[in-house]
Amino acid sequence: MNTIHQIFDVIGTRRELILALVKRELKDKHAGQAIGVAWSFGHPVLLMILYAVLFAYVFPARFTDGNVQSDFSANILAGIICWLIFQDILAKSPGILTSHSNLVTQIVFPVEVLPIKTVIAVFIPYAGGLVFAIIYSAFKGNLSLFILALPVLILFQLIAMAGIAFLVSVFGIFLKDIRDIIVVFNSINLFAQPILYNPNAIPDLLNWVFIINPFSYVVWCWQDVLYYGRIEHPAAWLIFPLGSLLLFLTGLNVFERSKNTFGDYLS
Repeated sequence: MNTIHQIFDVIGTRRELILALVKRELKDKHAGQAIGVAWSFGHPVLLMILYAVLFAYVFPARFTDGNVQSDFSANILAGIICWLIFQDILAKSPGILTSHSNLVTQIVFPVEVLPIKTVIAVFIPYAGGLVFAIIYSAFKGNLSLFILALPVLILFQLIAMAGIAFLVSVFGIFLKDIRDIIVVFNSINLFAQPILYNPNAIPDLLNWVFIINPFSYVVWCWQDVLYYGRIEHPAAWLIFPLGSLLLFLTGLNVFERSKNTFGDYLS
């Protein structure tokens, strides 16, 4: 509990530093490009538009429920937007500490702000993609008052992302192959989640893959909000929040226990 209190204290007292680091990361990411930071926000939107056109018109994502044909392209977009965000934080986490070695090796610098600013810098550009997914779901007639659960869902996703950032950033120092492992994992995991598949025609073997994949539970929650408009997967609404908190506490604990050794490996 003291560690958690310390993190919130760091966020509160160092919020200006975190904001400055976030702005710098967003700016440096597209330094020298004509439209600069705007591309960070435009890229996720363009991706979502591409997926919407692809699954709604090029390869129509439809299934027959009784005598009614349903379009589940909004179900696909709901899963894709949350996975793209997780995929991004997974890809960036191994380099959080190694790419800021000059700051990490300074005794007075609060290294806890680096994973936090990375989570924020990853999430912000996807705001446009998220808005597009909401508008698309509304256009398809899938939204209900259950959309009010979305802020809670986003909060737990941020908590889970922070846990990943704390944990994987430590691995990035001690396990040099972690970046390549994550690249392979990110490529495979899109197909190991209930995103691209007909929700009414999933083979039993694939369904077991979804069940043992922890990322499936956040996908099911997002699909409940943006497609079903109700709690269609009640277990996911229990497992994902608890799993997010557990991941955060684990990642934070590993980070705090290891941070005194960071300088030895980065100096």
